[in-house]
Amino acid sequence: QSRQSGSDRIRFVLAGGCRDAGDQGRVRELKELCTKLGLIERDELGSNEDWDVCFRLNVPLAEMRVLLNQADVGMHTMREEHFGINVVEFMAAGVIPLAHNSGGPAMDIVTPWKGNKTGHLASDEEGYAVALRELFSLQPEERGSMAAAARESVSNRFSQTTFEEMIANQL
Repeated sequence: QSRQSGSDRIRFVLAGGCRDAGDQGRVRELKELCTKLGLIERDELGSNEDWDVCFRLNVPLAEMRVLLNQADVGMHTMREEHFGINVVEFMAAGVIPLAHNSGGPAMDIVTPWKGNKTGHLASDEEGYAVALRELFSLQPEERGSMAAAARESVSNRFSQTTFEEMIANQL
């Protein structure tokens, strides 16, 4: 689709650790893809300038909290992730996860809670595109309900108290 402007504009912020040359190469490839697609890329946030994609690498925890507070959807694309702590972090922050349909996110995290959806799973580029289209076409109340179910789900299943109770029950 073509680029949008205005208050309904969707912007993509890629935030996280960039650990080594492999990660740096992937970021470089993503930046090249942005250019090829005609997307405007920024390395810094905080302006009303015209931009579509922002790369925030190795951000401090305080900034990550701000980013999560501003996000509607959190994407996780790693295949066969053993657990997926960042998916839990999305959900705890009230951000709807869109995660790869494998490993921990599919088996243990992005699962219904009390009959309510807690996010979306996708297996390929088409699936991610369809899920994003669906998520951003939801009414704000619908997105809010899904985010609330996600938050409640992880606060009940992955809290320190729950962990301690599960350990105590095994002893």
